Amino acid sequence: MKAGILYNDQDIRVGTAPDPELKPEEVLVKNSFAGICGTDLHIYRGEFHARVKFPAIPGHEFGGVIEEVGSNVTGFKPGDRVVVDPIISCHACPACLTGHPNACRTLKLLGVDLDGGFGQFVAAPASKVYRLPDNVPMKCAPMVEMYALGHHILQRGRVQPGESVVILGAGRLGLSVLDVLCHGAGANETIITDCQPFRLETAKKLGAEHVIHVEHEDPVQRVMDITKGEGVDCVIECVGHYHESPGRESPLAQAVKMIRNAGRIVTCGLGEQLSPVHFKTLVIKEAEIIASRVTLGEFPRAIRLLSKGLLHPGLLVTHELPMRDVTAAFAQVDREDPRTIKVVLDVQGV
Repeated sequence: MKAGILYNDQDIRVGTAPDPELKPEEVLVKNSFAGICGTDLHIYRGEFHARVKFPAIPGHEFGGVIEEVGSNVTGFKPGDRVVVDPIISCHACPACLTGHPNACRTLKLLGVDLDGGFGQFVAAPASKVYRLPDNVPMKCAPMVEMYALGHHILQRGRVQPGESVVILGAGRLGLSVLDVLCHGAGANETIITDCQPFRLETAKKLGAEHVIHVEHEDPVQRVMDITKGEGVDCVIECVGHYHESPGRESPLAQAVKMIRNAGRIVTCGLGEQLSPVHFKTLVIKEAEIIASRVTLGEFPRAIRLLSKGLLHPGLLVTHELPMRDVTAAFAQVDREDPRTIKVVLDVQGV
């Protein structure tokens, strides 16, 4: 088969790879569309050498049509439109046995540790496959994983209808969380920060009540003004790796100042930097910092909201390219063009 293959750091191009071998409990998916996400960019930049072995086929946000089913598979047939949850857990470690398979000690992801959705075909466990309704365009399939992340993050933060929420960072992840927050979680006050006008305008279109340009305003002071000095119920940190600027605190340090007493912070960005936090303030507020990693069974919720037309993938998917342009696609994402939010690849377009 043809695939977008990562041969080395910053060296991804179309090549030929062996067809996947189908196991009895798996289905063979003929991939249609796959997304480029932040993790893919980190892999491309060489930050995942401990997990990714070259040559590798990335892509963990993908969907397509079932080509073949394994001998032990029931409930699926060739021709079914599906999306794939890429998480593969051991189901035996302490995390798995206590209900956290997404934090599995030996967690593997299709498209990270194993070949993924940038290949024309992928073999996936039938237990990790979900039907995509006919009224959801296949090019939206990569967004299911993003919206499932949004659900998981909001659940980790215990966000309730009527609460006030700040999202730090209006990138791919932050805007996905915002879309779910505004149209599937019932938050009362939604605030989002970023340094790029295009992304903040997109946030407004998605329903954010307040947008804060961090280079023009002090985000902490603005949040305190909006909340009349009280602070918000929950801050969700989606920045990850941030660009340091004189006089500007790290996103996590800002979050500690933004939350109300007994508030919650959810951190889900994959930044490499150490983030200074004023723990005295955190202790005085008796606030929480909660980590969120990948998803935990939220794919059906994301699919349901997409099927009902409540989410807005068309605002987030800014570029659609054929797989033959995978080199240019990654270069575009790597440049961090402010008008590029989500890039999806037509996997069969080789």
